Amino acid sequence: MASSVPGVTIVDIARALGISKTAVSAALHGSGRVSEATRSRVLAQAEAMGYVSNRAAQRLRGGRHGAIGLSVPHDVRELSFYMELAFGAAAAASEAGSDLLLLADTSPGAARRPSTDGVIVVDPTPATFPRLVERVGPVPLVSVGEYVGPDQDRVSAWIAADHRSLIAEALDALTDEGVVAPALVALPADREPAWAHDVSEGYRAWCAAHGASPLLLRSVLDPSEAELRATMQRAVDARCDGIVWVAQGLVLRALAAQSTEASAAIPAPRLTMATMAAEPGAPGVTGVDLRAREYGRSAVGLLLGVLDGAVAPGTHEVHDARVIRPA
Repeated sequence: MASSVPGVTIVDIARALGISKTAVSAALHGSGRVSEATRSRVLAQAEAMGYVSNRAAQRLRGGRHGAIGLSVPHDVRELSFYMELAFGAAAAASEAGSDLLLLADTSPGAARRPSTDGVIVVDPTPATFPRLVERVGPVPLVSVGEYVGPDQDRVSAWIAADHRSLIAEALDALTDEGVVAPALVALPADREPAWAHDVSEGYRAWCAAHGASPLLLRSVLDPSEAELRATMQRAVDARCDGIVWVAQGLVLRALAAQSTEASAAIPAPRLTMATMAAEPGAPGVTGVDLRAREYGRSAVGLLLGVLDGAVAPGTHEVHDARVIRPA
């Protein structure tokens, strides 16, 4: 779009259409937080008013770098969810004229602060977030997942799926498969971000509502085969007939271990599996599709809205994740 009317802002477009500047920002940044009809109206109005989202000019006026930081926990970067989220974030940033910088080193003692306009922080915890704050300096921060802990006032806005509802829906699906006593294999307590804590609390609430005895087990992110089998055996010994795995990747290994035991004629009750992070290769398993690429795109849109002044401090968006039942 070529601009003949300098100085047109998203506030002007919002006023002309009678909608919020947040909706205008989302439509212009392609974050997926508005309907296609609204997006079309906004783009048409922007064209008519001569609005140009000129990131280069904005950087010159506001001292911006034209880059967004993405901080992902170092011990999960190879999991497909985080890779897909990063791909979605990179695509959304590129469409908005910004680069995406993966912050590989978030320790305060690193050589220099990264040159970013803002940072998306994935799965922050009290053990990791304060170090990141010191590392990146006073730039706006948007978190993927709620953060509660030291320096939480530094989070400008956050986006998260409704994990309490998702675990309840996943457990309902297991019940429909005949499970009456499901266990939950959660993350280690010292590694548990807010979303995983919500899963655990949602599990306890579901058990209380359904008269089931909760069995909350914990597993490291990459257990050995012996540790994995020991966790499953604890569920069997407690007379559980199903397991929901919180960490990504473990359900596939658990299914393989259970299949190996069955083929070896080792007597063991069969556990019906579910996972809070569905992935390819697990057919017939109830799982939560976190829609990782859309997650990343929406997080970038939220941060860009913060940078443009279109998103109010403390804004919370609910990401649309979905429970997938076996066919």
